Order: sequence, then structure tokens, then C-alpha cells
Amino acid sequence: MKRLVLSACICLGSLSAGFGQIYSYSNLAKSFSTAYSTSSARMQAMGGVQSALGADISSISGNPAGLGFYNRSEVSLGLGLTNFQTQSSYLGENNTDANSFLQVPTFGLVLGGASELSSSNWRGSFGVGYSRQVLIVQPITISGTNNRSSLLDRFIEKANAKGATGQSLDDEYDSYSNYADSPEAVAYQAYLINPNSKTQGAPFERYEANLPVKQRGSLGNDGALSQWDISYGAAYKSKLYVGIGVHFSKLNVTSTSYWEEQFVGANIVGGLVYQERLSTSGSGISATFGMIYKMNSSLRVAFSLQTPTYFDQLNERMDGSLSPRVFGIPSFNAQGNPIVITKVGPVKLTPNEFSYQLSTPLKLSGGAAYLIGKKALISLDMEFVNYPGMKVASAELPPTDDLNFQTKYNSQTQKNFQAGINIKAGTEIRLTPSFSLRGGVASFGNSYSSTFDSIDRTMFQFSCGIGYRTNQFYVDLTGYQRTGKDAFTPYTLKNTADYSSATLTLTQSQFLVSAGVYF
Repeated sequence: MKRLVLSACICLGSLSAGFGQIYSYSNLAKSFSTAYSTSSARMQAMGGVQSALGADISSISGNPAGLGFYNRSEVSLGLGLTNFQTQSSYLGENNTDANSFLQVPTFGLVLGGASELSSSNWRGSFGVGYSRQVLIVQPITISGTNNRSSLLDRFIEKANAKGATGQSLDDEYDSYSNYADSPEAVAYQAYLINPNSKTQGAPFERYEANLPVKQRGSLGNDGALSQWDISYGAAYKSKLYVGIGVHFSKLNVTSTSYWEEQFVGANIVGGLVYQERLSTSGSGISATFGMIYKMNSSLRVAFSLQTPTYFDQLNERMDGSLSPRVFGIPSFNAQGNPIVITKVGPVKLTPNEFSYQLSTPLKLSGGAAYLIGKKALISLDMEFVNYPGMKVASAELPPTDDLNFQTKYNSQTQKNFQAGINIKAGTEIRLTPSFSLRGGVASFGNSYSSTFDSIDRTMFQFSCGIGYRTNQFYVDLTGYQRTGKDAFTPYTLKNTADYSSATLTLTQSQFLVSAGVYF
């Protein structure tokens, strides 16, 4: 069956959704739109600057005007060892989770002077490349003892809010497939929440509600937004450089959640395990326009505009299950006689499939580079990312429902996000004609408004690297580390004092090697 999502998702870069709560498509949009430095090892070593520094493979996916600096052809490949680490603090307990893997962050081919324009004052280069723009792999583990609430309280509030009864939750359940249509119906079929004995409906309740609850949860993610780029850059009298690029994006992300609770001192229900899985995939397209102008032999300035990436259809599938651990649940058999239930099997959440459209933020970038002869250079980039301009819609829904869908989530986007300002600075020093030393810093500004929460999610990056170049080939080695703060709330309740959030310290690091051949 198809319906609007009723369950939870994990969206990194915006870790505010949680187990068993309706997630926000505005948070998903943010997660799929947050790209950091995705350039070559040389540019990564200099903090990710690339706007005004042409003749680098990064120009294919960055400022295409930089392709106009090429006077010969090049093929390049990057290989990165990437590590994501998360330190969490939840209810007084600390945890660390990490994930390491090898990846190919960049690949590119430039045909220098592949097409000469009609005027002899122009020359141009054509580039085709691959880059991984967004990695969604940050793992999280949290644990602690909660003396105020359980995930079941979230399900109870959902059942109460929609005026559910025992009969209506039974109607959401298919005994043949063992699927229930909502998390609260899943909890009801697992004997974990119960309707009021008099009304057979709200208010729902759970057994032994005042017991301490040992909680443990983990979030795992596997996926990325990858991009194929086709770009062209041209130079006029080696003074003005202009370019255009078209980008074909592919999103493929799978997120899994695991949440376990143990009720300390329980006699009826000992605990539960709730699991969910969300898969999202789709393709998008965007374009970039850029220019670089040489003020003189030492100073150059640059500007580029990247249109929003438009995903014509993102397909998602959500499924889940709840496994209770019971000691002895009082009940009645078909004849009305009292019995004790000592075994209850898992109940599954009905798989939910949904499709929607997404537009990511518009990006404006400017930069400058100052060359100190052939000995060194200093470069600075600034990027404006219009996060409030993210949009979602769903052609799958009837027109009125689609309008309500857009109004709800696009309003959340405008309320909860602000424009992000990213600043990057770097330098390169030639130690010899072949060897270069590089370093850089970057700040990826907080894109959450004060109406969302008070956490400053600015990410800071430090990088350095070395390079070796000849007339035939080059090899660049780079290392960087990026750190920042975030938060994760596993579930919310009407009374804010009854639930807690985990504070997170995110660390992302990479060792990157790029190699290329000129021809």
C-alpha cells in the first residue's frame, strides 16, 4: 500500500528525527544537500578552495571557467581512506561509534584545447568527471537509563492523538502477513500498549510505567550522492575565463535504526527491540555557470552560480519491526477466562513506499587568488547556500494533498533553516620546481536558525598536504579533519521534560591521494 510516511528516519547532518516519530522532509532535504569539499587532493589540502584556481580537475564539478586555463589534456583519479566518528552523551552515558572505508571521491578527464572557437582570441577545454558530493555514513550509538519515559510513550501519544480504539488498531493489522500500518498499531499487537479498560480507547497506557528504562540505540547509514559532470571552459586572450557545467546526480542511501529498551524490575514486560530501515534513491540534474578574471599577472577573482539540483522523483521505502520481551501478560481467552501470555512474537510495520520531488539549495560562490610569482599562492573562497529555498512536492498525491504536503514541509524549511556561509582559505608553497607544500582551513557555517534550537552546527576543517609534479604526471597527498557539534533526539513527547536528547561531537577525516597524467 502507498501512504504518507508514518514512521521514522535517520537523516545525518540534521539528526533531529528519531525512532518512531514522523520525520521531516525538510530535514531530509538538508541531509541530501550538505556537501563539503569534494575537490582534488591538491585543492582539499588548501581547505577546498577552487573558485579562482584553474587548470585543476576540480574545475569540472566546481567552477567550470577553470577549464579555460588548460593548454593540454589530463586524466586524474583520486582514492580516499575516509573515517567518520561520533561521540555521544545521553542521560549521563558516553559512547563512541566509528566507520571507515575506502572510496573514489574524484575522477576526471580534460581534453585541453579540444574545441577552438572561431576567433583566434579564444581557446577552450572540455571536461568529464565523477565526484562524490555528499556522504551519508555518520554512525551513532547512544545509551542511558531513562527515569521519565519510554519509546512506548511516544506510541501511546500517537494512539491518543488520533482517537484510536482497540478495534481501530486491530483494523490496521493483517494477521495473515503479521503487518500493522502504524508504529502504535504495531505496539498494540505486541501487547505493549493498551486502551483504557472503560472506553476501550484513549487514554492508552503501558504496563509498569514508573520503572526505570535502560535504553540503547544505534543508527547506521550507507550511501552517498554521486555526480557525473560535463563541463566546458573557455579563455579570452588569457584574461577572461568563462564556463558552464551540467551535473547528473544519483542519490542512493539506506539508513537503519536499532532501539532496545529494558524495564528494570519488571514483572510483566521485560523490554523491547524496535528496528527500522529506510531506503531512498533517485536522480537529479543541475547546472553551474562560472567566470574568472585576471586583474593582473598576480591577482585573479572568480564567481560561480550553481542552480538547485532538481530530483524529478525520489523513491523511498520504509519498513520496520518490533520484538517484545515479556514475562507474563494478563489477558483473556476467547471464552473470557483469564490467562497469562508468556510468549509474543515480533510484529512488522507495513512497508511504506512513497515518491516525491526535491529541489536542493541555490549556491553562489566567489573567490580570489594571489600568486607570488611561481613560488607561492594564497586563495580565499566564500560560498552562499540558500537552505531556506529547498523545496519538496509529491506528484504522487492528489492536488489538495500535495498542496498540504508542500505547505507543511516547505514552511518548516523556511522556519528552521537559514542561509549557510562557507569560508575556505588556503596556501601553496613551492619548495622546489617539483615539490609543493600546502595547507588550509575552512568553516562550514551553521545553517539552522535559532527557531530550531540553540546548537551551533558550524563545521571546522583543517588540512595539509604535499605534491610532486613533472611535465608528464603528478601525485598529491592530503589529509584533513572536520569537526562539529550536533544533537539527536530518539523520540519526542508533549511534555519536553519527559524526553532527552543526545549531544554529539562529529569528526570526519580523510587521507586522500590523487594522481594524474598529462597528454
